[in-house]
Amino acid sequence: MRKLFIPAAAIVMAIGSSAFTAKRTTSNFFLYQGTTHSQTDIQNINNYVASATDPCNDVANVCGLTLSTAKNVGSTPTPAEFNAEKTNLWTSQQNHAPADAAIAMEP
Repeated sequence: MRKLFIPAAAIVMAIGSSAFTAKRTTSNFFLYQGTTHSQTDIQNINNYVASATDPCNDVANVCGLTLSTAKNVGSTPTPAEFNAEKTNLWTSQQNHAPADAAIAMEP
């Protein structure tokens, strides 16, 4: 019985600790999740989440943006990086064209 306890305990510990070492998916692309294309929504950091894919088609409305700091999928962007793009996001929406290479558009 004692011979089985130590190996069984080792297996349980190995399985339990693997949950804490699982690799999380990160992304540099932040998908726009707002409900409207108003200036308030376009410039709200909480309307952008890290996404594993970039589904944008480069057409008329802001779809998302690429920033240099990768975040866990579902997280919002780094505030300093996002704030540097806020004006460009709104300019892109008004002109229906990306103001810089970081901004992606959709129909």
